[in-house]
Amino acid sequence: MSHRQRSDLEASFRSLGEENVARPNPAPKGVIRHFTRGKEKPRGVVWFGATSFWGHLRHLIAAVVATESVDSRDWMTPDEPQALASRIAEVLGGAAQAPTLIEALGRDLYVDFVADTGDDVSVSRAVARLVFARYEVPDPDRPGAYMRVPRGEVLLFGGDTAYPVATAQELMNRVIVPWNQVLQSLPDDGRRRVLLGVAGNHDWYDGLDGFGRMFRRRAPRASTSPAVTPISRKMGEYHAEWAREFVRGGRVEKPEVLALSGYTTVQNASYFALPLAPNLELLAVDRQLTSPDSRQSKFLGDYYRARPDSATLAVLPDPVYFFGDPSRTGTQMVKSLNLDFADRETFVLTGDIHHYERLQRGKLLHVIAGGGGAFLHPARIAEGGLTPSLVWPDAAQCRRLLRKVPWKLARGRSGFIPHFGLLCLFVLAYIISHRLYLHTGLVVSASILTTLFIGGIYAFIGGVMRKLSVLPIALSAALFTVMLTIGSSLFLDAALERLGWSASVAIIGLVTLAIDIFAGAFIFGGYLALLTLLGYENLQAFTVLDHPGFKHFVRLRVRADGRGIDGWCIGAADPLGAGSEPVLVDYFTWRPSNRT
Repeated sequence: MSHRQRSDLEASFRSLGEENVARPNPAPKGVIRHFTRGKEKPRGVVWFGATSFWGHLRHLIAAVVATESVDSRDWMTPDEPQALASRIAEVLGGAAQAPTLIEALGRDLYVDFVADTGDDVSVSRAVARLVFARYEVPDPDRPGAYMRVPRGEVLLFGGDTAYPVATAQELMNRVIVPWNQVLQSLPDDGRRRVLLGVAGNHDWYDGLDGFGRMFRRRAPRASTSPAVTPISRKMGEYHAEWAREFVRGGRVEKPEVLALSGYTTVQNASYFALPLAPNLELLAVDRQLTSPDSRQSKFLGDYYRARPDSATLAVLPDPVYFFGDPSRTGTQMVKSLNLDFADRETFVLTGDIHHYERLQRGKLLHVIAGGGGAFLHPARIAEGGLTPSLVWPDAAQCRRLLRKVPWKLARGRSGFIPHFGLLCLFVLAYIISHRLYLHTGLVVSASILTTLFIGGIYAFIGGVMRKLSVLPIALSAALFTVMLTIGSSLFLDAALERLGWSASVAIIGLVTLAIDIFAGAFIFGGYLALLTLLGYENLQAFTVLDHPGFKHFVRLRVRADGRGIDGWCIGAADPLGAGSEPVLVDYFTWRPSNRT
């Protein structure tokens, strides 16, 4: 960060002293058309490019390791819930012997929840500014009145702490450094705070190595100096060093700890249980890459079942419901832990999906808040599914953004993996059809083979195993792709003949192939957008956009009177835009019926 950037950052925080508290405006209702992207490195991950390919490869390796039951949780000893509560109380200045954290403190407890952080470093810094500010927000006890809510004493990360893989290097560059730069620009209030985290799938791609360095309880002699200077190595340089050390039998040096300034780590495992208040428990779950393992299921499940009269705040790495439908991984977690949403008051708080959504269903309050810095996911645009009480951004905004997907993908602004894949498919189809003719004498058009190849891939992306009805859409998109390639060849031949130009067959073939790849990528982007519009698949199209907008976090107040939890979602529609101000996305109350 330059000296000018640092000066601007420090100036922006002089206004956030004890007497200057921001009152967020309501979130804008109209469609926003222009957004500001970061220019500082590391920039946002391009999800159809080489950097994300490394993440996909790590995912595959991690999944193979998990299948072999090699589990990074083997070294963990989960904290006894009462001991963890006492440890947190000691850091926050409470009575360590009290049975619950609220009783230990004797006052309200404020918790800041943020998930899916650590992508574009400029956006990450903007999110940190949101999280570390004080706000004046609607008072749930006095309609029309406002109250001040301080920065949380507990900072809880909801998983997927850095992208594309939460290695120590990516965590340092994309989270630790920008967040510490903001923290060290704040006036020192003399308070100690606690850092907690649950692990998401991107944390697991690194086998929880980076996660442990950031969240695991520090050894007494470990250095905890907060870093404010990023690691300068590029991804390629890091991989080259890794390869050298692998051949030599050496090791790549990493920072021993990843410390956030002013925060104390207290947990010894990637999952934990915590008595928050009388008859109010917190369960933090880690599903690894599949579902909670038997040890975790027993530890958390036994604790949960032993308190049948308690309400539960469940912090999960994946939603139970997303885009209006049940989530496979979320449902597996609920079954594994035997969580009872029908008869027990439950507040599920989660990230993983990169938008804000609040859903009420019977005794379940379900909040998704995955806007900590990663690219944007849309609201459900298609009809059907469960209707949330609030979603941000809304369907109208997402329809507007979706229009940009085909052109952005075709230009290579989202990476060139689709273009490379189309090149391989076109060449492979031609080779197979040519060889088939040589061996059998049958003339099978390369166009037919290409249509079948592309159609199969498109159907897989569209979830044909879940909904066969996507198959004709996939085949239609594939056929359209191939027809455009044929049309481009005919058009090029006609244009050259009309102009009276001549060119070698090789040059004409290469030019035609380039046009075909560009057109094919455009159609692929249109197909992804169509899947989202029709509700078949809601994730892939918006990864093309790697959109920097609609970032947010949730500030919770666990009430000293034990009646429940109040929450405020605070965000920024265009966090890097000139004059960007925080907005109040949502506020809610959770009052379990068994509260006094």
